[in-house]
Amino acid sequence: MTSSAERVYIYGRLRGLTRRRLEALTAAAGLALTRASAAADAIVVCHAPSARVLCDDGELRLGLRLKPGARLASEGAFRRRLGLEAAPAPGGPYSEDQMIRHAGLSRAQLGALALFDVVAPVDGRYAYADLVAARAVGQLLSSGARLQRIVAAALELERRGERLSSVRLAEAPWGAVLQVVEGALADMDGQLLLPLEGSDLDADGAFALAEAAEREGDLASARRWYELAVRLDPTDPILPFNLGNVLDELGLAREAEFAYRRAIARATDMADAWFNLGVLQEKTGREAEALGSYERAFAIDPTYADALHNAALLHMRSGRFTAAAGLLEQIGAASPADATEIRRLAHLCRVAATNDGRPG
Repeated sequence: MTSSAERVYIYGRLRGLTRRRLEALTAAAGLALTRASAAADAIVVCHAPSARVLCDDGELRLGLRLKPGARLASEGAFRRRLGLEAAPAPGGPYSEDQMIRHAGLSRAQLGALALFDVVAPVDGRYAYADLVAARAVGQLLSSGARLQRIVAAALELERRGERLSSVRLAEAPWGAVLQVVEGALADMDGQLLLPLEGSDLDADGAFALAEAAEREGDLASARRWYELAVRLDPTDPILPFNLGNVLDELGLAREAEFAYRRAIARATDMADAWFNLGVLQEKTGREAEALGSYERAFAIDPTYADALHNAALLHMRSGRFTAAAGLLEQIGAASPADATEIRRLAHLCRVAATNDGRPG
């Protein structure tokens, strides 16, 4: 998607990634994040909630200032660039022109489906599943359904582990795009009902309102919006994670811990949630539990300097200087910029361990 040293602007929200994790992965991939769209070489169009800017003709209304030559890239392509998803299989038998002809779509509409990962071309070639999905989109469009609602439905199916090519969708009389089950639309209480982008507030909308309130310092409102987002989306670990941060700032330690544990239940490999849980446990005097949480964080991410540092301090506080030295040396290997000071502190720990006759 991009080459080394290119600058990337994220439009929308990447589910499941904290800012720290995103920055680390981007740097490891040789890319640089920017908050200025006009400075970006590539604009990553995220699934959430970017489908709202999609017009029926396939054009996007991003409302961004772009520099000449800037490219749009899908969230899937970006995740593959970061090593979060496997590379797609080799391209299929269908060309772009064949897809357009058989599905009854315009070039812009087909491009929009690729941008939102509804279809996945490889080197300009499409698989049979892509053709089936594109045909389903074409049929829904011809029946009067909105493209942004169709794409939102396809993305929700993907989050459930399915593809548009494997199910049947239809437009409801009120404009929603729903799954067809045994010849009938799923009712409002059915498990298969798709919570689609539309006029009603969804998890992404609640998340955006929560972030805005948090930036403005209105933590009470941020808490309410994050709690709503957590209820609306039962899978994304970032929602309870951010809720935990707000609850912690509000001084609600017990509620914050529950939110962090909820995030971990959704993603056991979420190092940032383990770290924040450890900080909370340490603040409330539960140092043994905090140490365990820090250890989980750097077991998941061995370069997590803050988790290593906090664990080392806990070891030092308890006189376990050899253990502390080992963690400090691990920080030095992961953070060359701080290596000199870290090595000095690790040396002092080893001297202390020797002088006290402690094994560490």
